[in-house]
Amino acid sequence: MTTLNFKKAFLAISFFYYMGFLSFFTNIFGESSNDAFTAYATGSVANQVVGSILLCMSLFMLFQLRIVNLANFFRSFYLWGILIAWFMSSIIWSYEPAVSFRRVIAFTTLVLVVYCLVQNFSPKSLLRIFVITVFITASIGLVEAVVSPKNAFINGGIRSGAFTGFYFDKNGGARVYAYALLTIVGLGFYKERWGLFAFFVIALCLTMSRSATALVMVIGGGGLIFMFKSLRAKTPSINISRLALLILVLLAGGYLVFLLYETLLELLGRDSNLTNRTIIWELLAPFIAEEFTFGYGFGAFWASDAVSSFLERWGFIGNAHSGYLEAMLQGGIVCIAILSAILFNMIYLLFKSYVHDNSGELSTTLIPLVIIQIIVNFIGFIILNHNSVDMFIFLLAFFVANYKQSRVAISNQSAV
Repeated sequence: MTTLNFKKAFLAISFFYYMGFLSFFTNIFGESSNDAFTAYATGSVANQVVGSILLCMSLFMLFQLRIVNLANFFRSFYLWGILIAWFMSSIIWSYEPAVSFRRVIAFTTLVLVVYCLVQNFSPKSLLRIFVITVFITASIGLVEAVVSPKNAFINGGIRSGAFTGFYFDKNGGARVYAYALLTIVGLGFYKERWGLFAFFVIALCLTMSRSATALVMVIGGGGLIFMFKSLRAKTPSINISRLALLILVLLAGGYLVFLLYETLLELLGRDSNLTNRTIIWELLAPFIAEEFTFGYGFGAFWASDAVSSFLERWGFIGNAHSGYLEAMLQGGIVCIAILSAILFNMIYLLFKSYVHDNSGELSTTLIPLVIIQIIVNFIGFIILNHNSVDMFIFLLAFFVANYKQSRVAISNQSAV
């Protein structure tokens, strides 16, 4: 196999795995367990096999093909390396060491895979493939809605009639559709015939999902894209002043949303407890306090006996429905500190790209995406979710920001 074909195979397997195709087929044709707790603890054999293949391919690309020099690798990877090292250390005190070990390997694989993708393919081409892939998943979901409605829609409960389609998690799928719509708008794919058609198909799926969160993501993210694009100039000094103005506007807007919080929820048809999320967080507070500094080990809490009393009161839910609370459960306050450093570094790099990059096309798309993810992570498990589309997009934005800075640095050195 030639190097080019190897890279194409790597690209195909990566999107097949992280965009949910493997999970879709295993859920349809595989044996499903009625015990969600056991299924979470044991994991999926198919996921482990494909994940192992991707890990080996990533390592081969790094050390055999030498796609990038080690200096660039450590410059963009060191913060994730610190986080992975902390998660690896958590195996020592983990309530379920075997589960933590598997989760660390899966998380490390995801980080390495996205890093290798960004090094081998242009950022815009990766985002184009992402949109096309989401269009395919949305189309499959719509076909499923016609052929087998009972599998494509939720039956019973307060979410009855909501569209799940290709993605079995309604909210998770709706967020994927939101990311794709924002990417289409931000990168101007709607100007092409395929992009416009994809926009309407994906928008239909998002509407059918009845996800208030995804709707807010699209409206808020679309507004941010418009503002960042409209205010951007070709002169860095002007961009700095306008960016400062934008930040002030966003802070003021955030404060206004805080003041009108309950009113806005009523307009969206949601109650103040965020579909029982606030109750879940109250129940989890004592567990977080119990292991405040170190956490329960990466991925271990929901697979251990520590969760037993929670299960008796609420049942198995698999995550805290808040990425920041989930980070506390998995790695304690130390994990939050490392994650905060990653977020600040990421925003800094994206803002720097926004100020200095000639076109600004990628930064004006990725900054709103990341801002939306950071906000939504308060009410959903997005960041640090080891094999989700959310985390795939988050890492893509992070390494694209690092990639752009590396290109600028190389260009400056050449000019000297």
